Amino acid sequence: MPRLSQITYDHAATVLAISDYFDFLAKMYLDEADILRPPEGGWPEITSDRLRSLGKTDKVNMLLRYIPYLRSGIYGSKSEAEVGPSGVQLYNWMESIGNLGRRSGLDAEAHFEVAKVITEPLNEHGEPGLAPPHAVGLTSTSDNIMYDRWILDTELGVIYWVSCPDRMRYEPTREPVLDDWYDFSPEGEREWRCEPAWAVVDFFELLKDQFLQLFSLPVSPTSVRDMGDGKPAEVEGALPLVQAIYREHGWPDLNRYRKDTCLKAVRERLEERYGEECWRLGL
Repeated sequence: MPRLSQITYDHAATVLAISDYFDFLAKMYLDEADILRPPEGGWPEITSDRLRSLGKTDKVNMLLRYIPYLRSGIYGSKSEAEVGPSGVQLYNWMESIGNLGRRSGLDAEAHFEVAKVITEPLNEHGEPGLAPPHAVGLTSTSDNIMYDRWILDTELGVIYWVSCPDRMRYEPTREPVLDDWYDFSPEGEREWRCEPAWAVVDFFELLKDQFLQLFSLPVSPTSVRDMGDGKPAEVEGALPLVQAIYREHGWPDLNRYRKDTCLKAVRERLEERYGEECWRLGL
């Protein structure tokens, strides 16, 4: 297992890892048009003036300016598409920060306080402030529940997975960081820093593995279900059927796999077998 002393933060490698992950998802199920890629000079919406109230370091600000994002749905700055186990959705910082320029009278500090509630670790009162200025949340939740939050630390070069699913926690396909976080974490950060963490590149390779092995199963261009999330709403037998359909269409061999044909087959066969129950699967 790697130790922190062996890991460094690399801006270019981090941007590339996120971009490469989006490209991978687009080959499997994601609509390419939903990937928003920055222009050469970074997102013009993300300016120094607008970032001031966010209270993050220059490294974080630079990262937010240059990474790609996913198109948001109807719920604010949350991506419409799910991108990982248990239906994880990402936060669109470009859109969120850009809103400060589009909406007159919007209070920047209050706006970012809400953003931190749905992206960062919270205290026992459901309040943000536990993530230091050099760390930023990548995922979005609908409320103040500490569930599936990816926290990227630009000082350490790692991503923490708060409320990490058991499969990745106990049987990870990529080695997590070995260090005992409790020994050196500030008291207010100990709880979330004791969650599993990976070097940035390893983290996104871990996510890819879940799709390659068909533990994470896209059922549409925007919905992902997981073999191990234990959600009671899943229709019995549906996910093994989806696995079989992907294998029939050549997955994970990208030379044989045809995304559009596979996704069409998934929808048709689920609707044929489960009818109105398909809403439970996100169709």
